[in-house]
Amino acid sequence: MGGNAVYSAAGLRLWLGAGQVGIVGHIPVNYPDDLLCQLQNAGILTDGIHRSGVSVRGPEWFYYAPDGSRRDEISSPADGDAEMDFPAFRRAHPVRPDDIPVVWRDIRGIHLTGNDPVATRDLAATFRGASITLDPGARAADLAAYPDQPKVLAAVTAVIPSLKELQLLVPDQAPQAGLFHLHQRGAPLALVKRGSEGVLLRHPDGLLTEIPAIPVSALDPTGAGDSFCGGFLAGLLLGRDPVTAACMGTVAASFAVENFGPSSLLAAPREQRDDRLANLMALVGRHSSSQTKMRSS
Repeated sequence: MGGNAVYSAAGLRLWLGAGQVGIVGHIPVNYPDDLLCQLQNAGILTDGIHRSGVSVRGPEWFYYAPDGSRRDEISSPADGDAEMDFPAFRRAHPVRPDDIPVVWRDIRGIHLTGNDPVATRDLAATFRGASITLDPGARAADLAAYPDQPKVLAAVTAVIPSLKELQLLVPDQAPQAGLFHLHQRGAPLALVKRGSEGVLLRHPDGLLTEIPAIPVSALDPTGAGDSFCGGFLAGLLLGRDPVTAACMGTVAASFAVENFGPSSLLAAPREQRDDRLANLMALVGRHSSSQTKMRSS
């Protein structure tokens, strides 16, 4: 279990409330107990988190370049002498259907992120009928090479890669064309996260909607994309249309970047949350009405 699960759960909690969101994943034996306590104190259910007997070497680091690009899955030998680092641990411990607590088997929504493609396919099949969002994450290259990729894409409600991940899935294509190809392969809804440029949403009929990022004082971009995914899924679960759901995800991301870690997102005031959503919805509405609608093909 990495930050993907934590931030996406926090994004869901922003809209669904405490006690309505749980995490399923695996953690090493030396995973800090205080981090689990923070999640529990925020009302995020941790019954689905399984502690392994394996120890890992230090945390996972991200390097942000001046141009905004990010290098993922970095570890340092100075972070300890365990044989396995955290990215390797995560790959060795995919989330499978049997990992989900029995009492959660009637869940209405599930966000799959950075998971093994075969396990992702099995989870989507197991929870057919639920709203399922898929963020390829660190396993985008594996999903790109997976022979049954179309079955995975068709089994979920929405696919939400980053620009980098979209390039792995659909090489040498502009974002609009990349989303079109994902739809052609089976994805009902396809969105691409573009960092400070916001999100581009492709509807099933080919209509494209741009959702701008909310300007805030950003301290750390880590977790913005995962928080977006959680907020987007929350919108779908609450019966909102995809554009509104994408705006809800964008609001979640705006809180996530205001501090290091998910603390600002977990403590976001409801009034400020609603104000940001209302302002963003108004902006998206004005933008849509003043420009010719874009379609991908």
